Amino acid sequence: MSSRGRGFPSLRGLAQLAAVLALAGCGDLLQEPDTGTLPLAVTIEPISGSGQTGAPGAPLAALLEVRLLDHDGRPIPRLRVEWTPFPGSGEAQPRNSFSDTNGIATTTWFLGPKAGPQEILASVRKGVPMAFEAVAASP
Repeated sequence: MSSRGRGFPSLRGLAQLAAVLALAGCGDLLQEPDTGTLPLAVTIEPISGSGQTGAPGAPLAALLEVRLLDHDGRPIPRLRVEWTPFPGSGEAQPRNSFSDTNGIATTTWFLGPKAGPQEILASVRKGVPMAFEAVAASP
C-alpha cells in the first residue's frame, strides 16, 4: 500500500528536502556578508603596524592590523580587506584577509627592496582606504 494520499511525504521528497537543506547550510565562511541593495558604510580603524622601520625586503616586526566598523561603531566580521602596496613598497602576505568576529583583519608587510619611505593601503569594497607607512632602512 502506498503512503501517498495519507499526508506522508514520499522518500524522494524527503531526499530532495534534505539535499536543499544541506546545500543551504554550506557556504564559504570567509565571504562578504550580503548587503542587499542598501550600501554598507564601513570605517577602517587602524589598530597597529604603521610607523615601523625595517630592513629592505624583509617583513616588518609587527603585523598590520585594522578594525572594520559599521555606521554604529559595531565590528563587522567576515569582510575582505585588500592590502595594496604602493609601487616599490613590497608586498602584503596575505594580499587579502578577512575580518574576524571582532572586525579585525591582519597581514604581514614585506618591505620593498630599496631604502626609504614606503606605503600600503588597506581597503574594503565600500569604505575609504587607510594608509600605513613604514621606512626601509639598511642596518
